Amino acid sequence: MKHLLSLALLAACSTLPVAAQSASDSLGLSCATEVFSLPHRPFMHKIVASSPEVQLSVKGLPKGLRWNAQRRLIEGTAPAAGSYSYSLIVSSGKEQRTIPAQLTVSKSLGLARPFMGWISWNVVEGNISASIVRQVADAMTTQGLSAAGYRYLIIDDLWHAPQRAADGATQPDPKKFPEGMKPVVDYVHGRGLKFGIYSDAAERTCAGAYGSLGYEQQDARTYAQWGVDLLKYDYCFAPKDAATAEERYRTMGTALREAGGILLYMCEWGARKPWLWGARTGASAWRATYDTRDCWVGKPGGIGVTQSIEDMKGLWPYSGVNRFNDADMMCVGIHGTGKSSNDLCATGPGMTQDEYTTQFALWCMWSSPLLLSFDLTKPIRPEDKHLITNADLIALDQDELGQQAELVLEDQGIIYFMKDLANGDVAISATNLKDSEQTAHFDFTRFSALQPKVRYRVRDCVEQRSLPAVQGQLSQTIRPHATLVYRLSRLARR
Repeated sequence: MKHLLSLALLAACSTLPVAAQSASDSLGLSCATEVFSLPHRPFMHKIVASSPEVQLSVKGLPKGLRWNAQRRLIEGTAPAAGSYSYSLIVSSGKEQRTIPAQLTVSKSLGLARPFMGWISWNVVEGNISASIVRQVADAMTTQGLSAAGYRYLIIDDLWHAPQRAADGATQPDPKKFPEGMKPVVDYVHGRGLKFGIYSDAAERTCAGAYGSLGYEQQDARTYAQWGVDLLKYDYCFAPKDAATAEERYRTMGTALREAGGILLYMCEWGARKPWLWGARTGASAWRATYDTRDCWVGKPGGIGVTQSIEDMKGLWPYSGVNRFNDADMMCVGIHGTGKSSNDLCATGPGMTQDEYTTQFALWCMWSSPLLLSFDLTKPIRPEDKHLITNADLIALDQDELGQQAELVLEDQGIIYFMKDLANGDVAISATNLKDSEQTAHFDFTRFSALQPKVRYRVRDCVEQRSLPAVQGQLSQTIRPHATLVYRLSRLARR
């Protein structure tokens, strides 16, 4: 397609993301200090020091919250709506530093839980149209996706007219949307869904349409008139520094809030570490990786599942309610039939069902937004529908504590994560990165949320079945590139 960027041009837009780096200051923190909660709901704030040898303590916690010194986290029940401050104290010997933390408690957070839905780019690209939107909206409702929680229908790049209207207003391509955008949005809303749209924080979008730089307020008002619920805001053709990115995203975030509270979904690919500053822009979720491809391993410049794991594994201290790290749209169900999702693949394109299951399971463990991107104008394969509507896995993603799964260890080609859940349960996972079958061994002494002397009820979230209770450890063989996910519930003492 003539409007699509070449690889070289796309590479010029940004650099690949890297995992969060520890501060050089030994008395600093490597975690979020601006956090959110709904009123009177379970809350957790994990505190990670830049140097693990230092001492941590907390002062000034609001009523209902307590400091768990053993696990280095704040937990409890959030207070009433309001803005609260407390102090995080980092000390080593005679040196001490006090770092302020801000807790916003509100009934009207942008995202109390990660959003779920479908986005057009991977299989549709520039062929998006009113007809496709209506077909997808129908499919989401009739094929059980909306009932499973997928409620956002998002159109990506190239929905735009060749140029803005004479008064500067944004407008849809009249050939693709002959009745305009509002009737299409109304149709989506009529199916009980929410509608998302796309723009860029520069003069043009990644695929060459006009962007929103300098038109933020006008575009936000137009989106509000159409009834748009979410804006995916990209960052192609924009300056590379983080300060400019924060300023441009804050400008749009303010405009969207003033226009009626449209959700800001930042898409700058993690290149400028948005987990450090994204919450200040008014965004509730931000991309933490470059574009995912439909493959287990991507070539340089591409992101397969293995690269997603590498980029996401260190970001758990920066996630939480209303501040979600997004691992990008999933390729589950594409099976090599996509467009842009097919390039830069070292394996594939297309993945095995175990590999797709790993992608979906880890996105759920990470509390990432769950965005499907396969062709919904065609029937869903039974095995794909079974996966993407897995209620046990979705419950982990949508857990109200909002915790991204914590990296526990990497051993013998297996990577282990642990996720705290609102009701006190703990989800643990193991992903086999090797090409041969392995044995995953969960030693509960390595998982800080588990107690080795306690018996736990076990739920296999992938297979959706209950297993015998365990104590102290759990072992299971695991196929190549597959993932095990167990939800552990503490058994009451007799």
